[in-house]
Amino acid sequence: MFERKKPTTAAEPENSVLVTDPREQAASADDLPLLGPTPSGAAVASVAGNTKSRNIRGLLETLDKDMAAGTLDIPGFPDVALRLHEALRKEDTPTREIVALINSEPGLVSRLLRISNTAAFNTSGIIIADLQTAVARLGYKVVLSAAHSYALQQMEQQESLQPIRPWLAEIWLTSNAVAAICYVVAKHVGHLSNEAMVAGLLHRIGDLYLLVQAVKRDVDIQDDTEWDAIVVKWHATIGGEILNQWKLPDYIADAVAMQDALGLPDADELKPFAALLAAAKLYNGVRDQQAGKQAAEAAALLEPIEVWGCSFLQLVAEHHDEIEPVRTAIA
Repeated sequence: MFERKKPTTAAEPENSVLVTDPREQAASADDLPLLGPTPSGAAVASVAGNTKSRNIRGLLETLDKDMAAGTLDIPGFPDVALRLHEALRKEDTPTREIVALINSEPGLVSRLLRISNTAAFNTSGIIIADLQTAVARLGYKVVLSAAHSYALQQMEQQESLQPIRPWLAEIWLTSNAVAAICYVVAKHVGHLSNEAMVAGLLHRIGDLYLLVQAVKRDVDIQDDTEWDAIVVKWHATIGGEILNQWKLPDYIADAVAMQDALGLPDADELKPFAALLAAAKLYNGVRDQQAGKQAAEAAALLEPIEVWGCSFLQLVAEHHDEIEPVRTAIA
């Protein structure tokens, strides 16, 4: 599995171009070198480099326009999740309409029935086989979370996105894992557990936007420090803006926008919901590391984190055995 370098608060990669504004980057690659009649290897490499710069410049210009217009669309994102968003935003939407929407995606129907019968969500032990009962058991927020997980996995299968399939798979796996941590911790402090799952599943939506735009612009993102710097700089802001466009609650959009805030000077001012997402993301990134500098730095950042007055690390330790079943269920 390909692992994209995780955004951190550490120094930017050497020789990277840290973009502070799309318009600054757009203005930085206008002058192209003139080539002689018999291009050398260096000249050919220069042409390739300038083509890449133009592609990245085009991507950043698109980002600039989309941010200004509030139209950060993700081409190819299955619309069942967006239609569910719209339906569930209206508090008086009848359950039968929600069920009808879900029935338009047989794969999602199957997923919801399976989730509703897992140990993580079937506390009664009664097996159910109809969608309406499954929706009632899970609740709308879990249904929405499952729809997003399904949408991310469906994007991975699209032929046009084949060049970024490993990145999409990594986003899907990471999103499910962070969502499970958020859900279990929030459940045990009695605050917004279903909403925490939604935030975890969508915290990489900004990465998804950038990846799809990279495919459209034919940007080669493999082992590229300039691309990594763009993702580090923009993915959280883009994610927050997309969730605002989708009219999710402000505290979810804000948490996604602040997901990399641990370690920054104002990290202690994070609201509990935002602190939960940031901590879950960092914890998931290093949880398989028993030693090393990165694990030690993460532990130091996580140690003081509290969510609604409770230690994040203590909650994870006490309820660790619940996290994997939830992750498996929503995946």
